[in-house]
Amino acid sequence: MSIAVSADIKPSRLLLILMAVAAAAVALLGIIFAFALVGQLSFILRISLAVICVVAASLAFWLVLQNRKAVWLHVSGTGQIRLVEHHAVIRDQAGSQVMRGGLAQLLAGSTVWPNLLLLRLRLENGRIRTIPILPDSVSQETFRALQVACRWVASHNAESP
Repeated sequence: MSIAVSADIKPSRLLLILMAVAAAAVALLGIIFAFALVGQLSFILRISLAVICVVAASLAFWLVLQNRKAVWLHVSGTGQIRLVEHHAVIRDQAGSQVMRGGLAQLLAGSTVWPNLLLLRLRLENGRIRTIPILPDSVSQETFRALQVACRWVASHNAESP
């Protein structure tokens, strides 16, 4: 049996929606503080808390938008992982622009669940990259193949010293 799999992973819309809801909830919490619907806080403290909540929610959502990059993930039959980031908008055009690419190593903190793959990869330059893969990021067959390949690579990484 070969574990080789190649996947074009699009940014998840479901994850974007969940993060937007979480950011809106934090911003709403700030607005509730601003209008003194909770507790007996001073005006300056209420406004400060409201501003902190709204800024934190905006910053978190902006960071999520900035990190929405499509990637190609290739797992070879020997368990070698290659990761290539590219622009999702132009990937279908001839000569699509590759942003970054290279070999990666699957780290121990990766999560493989039935409806979520949270892959922690150490890139060649030493940086750690976390890639969330939900079922709406790839086809169902590719998602299952990635699950099997990641479990196989993780089990073989655990055996090596």
